[in-house]
Amino acid sequence: MSDSIASELLQKWVETIKQGDANEVTLLYDKRGLLLGTFSPNERVGHEAISEYFVNLLKSSVSVEILSEHPYVWDTVAVNSGLYNFVLPDKTVEARFSFVYGRNGELWKIISHHSSVLPKDD
Repeated sequence: MSDSIASELLQKWVETIKQGDANEVTLLYDKRGLLLGTFSPNERVGHEAISEYFVNLLKSSVSVEILSEHPYVWDTVAVNSGLYNFVLPDKTVEARFSFVYGRNGELWKIISHHSSVLPKDD
């Protein structure tokens, strides 16, 4: 299986974020998925908690720019990690990310997503 599926899944997440619909973003996650979001100190497990995060994040316009990505795909698991920017109305936030996707048949869902603000150089 090609690593390109992990890139396609990431791009789908980016496009869904741009649309601004928290429910549509949440549906990209497995119902038992884990989100460690950029803008929250809380672990978010499951659709209800993940949706709450995106409802708050998407109250204003948000765009995501992928700076780098490192996709890997195995039989039923895909991983994509790298750097991205969140472009908000009043600032740009540099961050790093790791997505883990699980495949059930032909359907891929995010099972774990970690994103954090990129630390400044020492």
